Amino acid sequence: MAETPRRQEGLQRVQIGLTGLAGVVLLVGLANIVIDKARIDDATLPPPVVPTLTQNAVSAKDPLAELGVQPSAEQAPIVPDLQPDPNIRNREPAQQQR
Repeated sequence: MAETPRRQEGLQRVQIGLTGLAGVVLLVGLANIVIDKARIDDATLPPPVVPTLTQNAVSAKDPLAELGVQPSAEQAPIVPDLQPDPNIRNREPAQQQR
């Protein structure tokens, strides 16, 4: 009779393990069904609409201008007085102090 409680405890552990395993299999199956349903729904949706280019759009040859990082070649500079000084190279070097 000393082995019956030990045997019952072992049987209970096996039952708990099998119940946990069945739960995991059930969850994986449910997740698979949900993912398959989402794929079917995505296949029936029309492709996304891409906006068309307007007349004011920048050409695709200049991607930085398209992103707004730099002005396009057709645009006039916004601040024209920030041009480099043409006399910069003609200046005499500063005299060295001794």
